[in-house]
Amino acid sequence: MFTPLEILYIVLAFCALWLTVVLFWLIWQMAAMLKRVNDTVGEVQETFGKIQEALDGIRQKFDHTSTALGAVMHTATRAVEYLIDRRMEKAETKKTKKKREEKA
Repeated sequence: MFTPLEILYIVLAFCALWLTVVLFWLIWQMAAMLKRVNDTVGEVQETFGKIQEALDGIRQKFDHTSTALGAVMHTATRAVEYLIDRRMEKAETKKTKKKREEKA
């Protein structure tokens, strides 16, 4: 029927076949894993891009707000300075009136 050498060749052929199948399966699994990693990295990049856009929008709003707030603060400072000057002038005029009344 089969000689021992032929049986050895048949066994070696099956071993080579199983080794090929296992190597193919490992390569397939590795490729699937790398694809999942690539998809995950892509999703993370999209998420970071959205976060970056949101932070840029917030930063722009703060920049516009700070510019407007600076103008409002400048105007308020000028108004307060004007009021302080007016009060000081009124106080000085009252002092001069009292001195005139005391002299008379």
